[in-house]
Formats: sequence, C-alpha cells, structure tokens
Amino acid sequence: MAAEYATANEWYKANRRHLKKYRGEWIAYTNNGIISHDSDYDKMKEGISPDTPKLSYVLCRIFESEFGTAVRFPGFHCN
Repeated sequence: MAAEYATANEWYKANRRHLKKYRGEWIAYTNNGIISHDSDYDKMKEGISPDTPKLSYVLCRIFESEFGTAVRFPGFHCN
C-alpha cells in the first residue's frame, strides 16, 4: 500500500522523481497518488471518477523538458 500524505502537494514533492514516465501528459493526483493521466487534457479529466471531490485533487502538466539530461562537454571542467 502506498504511503498517504497529508496533502496532494506533499505527495507531489515526495514522488516527483517518479513522474518521468508521464512526460508529455496531464496528470490528476491526490494525497494518495495519481488518479488519472493522459496526453489529452479532456481524456485525463474524463478518467477522474465523478465521485472524487473537486477540491481533493490537483491537475498538472508534466512537460517533456522537466526531466532533461545535463549537457556535458568533453575536456571542459568547472573549478
């Protein structure tokens, strides 16, 4: 069973590194985790159960660039 957090924001902070697999998608999440996701906003919204209280979840877009890799140049070292 996943850990429950006091707020959706706490869940996001604790699990942000695991959201890489949702790049390019919209997600809806609560303090217990992701409740819906899709690259199409409307489809993601349709995936949220109608009995889920509106103020209990957060909608967020995971952008492709959020998990980019650092560019390294051979032979260049920062001191």
